[in-house]
Amino acid sequence: MLIELALRNLARTKVRSTLAVIGIIIGVMAISSIGIFGESLKGVVLENFRDVANEVIVTPDYTHGYTSIDERTLEKLERIPYAEVIPIKSDSALVSYKDKRTYVTVYGMDEEDIKMFKLEKGSYKGCLVGSRVADYFKLRIGSKIEIKGKEFRVGGILRQEARFDVNPNFAVILPIKDFDKLFNKKKEYTMVIIKVKRLEDVERVKDYVKMVVNRKDSKVSVFEMKMIIERIEEVFGKMTLFLMAIAGVSLLVAGISILNIMLMSTIERTKEIGLMRAIGAYRETILKIFLAEALILGLIGSVIGGVLSFAGGYAIDMLILKTAKYVFQLSSLLYVFVGIGFGIATALVSALYPAWKASRLEPIQALRYE
Repeated sequence: MLIELALRNLARTKVRSTLAVIGIIIGVMAISSIGIFGESLKGVVLENFRDVANEVIVTPDYTHGYTSIDERTLEKLERIPYAEVIPIKSDSALVSYKDKRTYVTVYGMDEEDIKMFKLEKGSYKGCLVGSRVADYFKLRIGSKIEIKGKEFRVGGILRQEARFDVNPNFAVILPIKDFDKLFNKKKEYTMVIIKVKRLEDVERVKDYVKMVVNRKDSKVSVFEMKMIIERIEEVFGKMTLFLMAIAGVSLLVAGISILNIMLMSTIERTKEIGLMRAIGAYRETILKIFLAEALILGLIGSVIGGVLSFAGGYAIDMLILKTAKYVFQLSSLLYVFVGIGFGIATALVSALYPAWKASRLEPIQALRYE
């Protein structure tokens, strides 16, 4: 009965009701689309770091006077049964090619460990150069670069990637035997990357280092890459909420529109309300009728806006991120429901005062209203 009355009353003001619904659609679309975009942006950024989430970085504890990791410490780390240990050596050196030269970071790694990086061209044999080094020198596979007076043939060019452990983009990677001959650091390691099989094993690695490696003296520091992933997710979560709050201004406008419609409806239907009160309608009944009207407007606008927000999110993702693979994920659906919820809540809150005002009209005064 209440729904029928509400639908009838809304049909009497089709233009105003339609405009209110359009306002809610725009508001819900804005909130949900921005939420989908924020989640997509986070997904694109985290995609570069998912592969390193299970890494633990072990470096010398410089605060206690250690500048490298020795062979004995490395042997202890290699005893960890549930992880892969990747020792890395590094130094800075002047690299030259034809008439160009620049300082870059040179890494020394075992040939199997080098495969942790992705290739753009060539193979993993011999000297590998980062993408920015290759661009700077205009290198090709087979080019010969000079490092500390010794020539190395470029065997592969690495694909550009963002990492927090090793930066391969502006670097040269040599087999560890060539690195030792060049820098004379046979028993010194700059860092050790420990790749655990399960994320749950990260804490076990930290405990192992504390109990075995640093038992007598703090020789190494431990940093877990998972912390960076968590911090990125936290930052992007806050950024998405901030953008959604800005987009929510459009819902505020829609709420004011609904408030205006309901107030106008209260004035126009004063006699009708008075008649309903005179034949025995309770105040609560009048209140429910007006709230039902607002609920219908909110539901229609919010559902349509929620559905269309996928199109909005898709358009924004393609325009800015050039990919839409994160639009139709479960977290995106969550933001659509959030937008729908805010749309319905805005409609109901905006109708509270007009509904209360209508329910407080006295029958006699309402019937006399001109």
